[in-house]
Amino acid sequence: MMATSITWIYACRLANTPSRRHAVNGRDHFAFSDVRRIVTKAAFDDNFTLLCPPAGKSVDNSVVTALLQLAA
Repeated sequence: MMATSITWIYACRLANTPSRRHAVNGRDHFAFSDVRRIVTKAAFDDNFTLLCPPAGKSVDNSVVTALLQLAA
């Protein structure tokens, strides 16, 4: 659910409406897969590591760990 929410938040902040990959007559709105395709293209960009650097050594935060265990 978190990944879906982040994807839709990203879609809301786009300057232009994404083009439809599978266009349907009478529908001018875009689908989740259209936004996911844009995110995938951005992730394979060479400059992606500037935005999301590779993960380093993880920091153990006992509060976050406990919350994640409760959610699982």
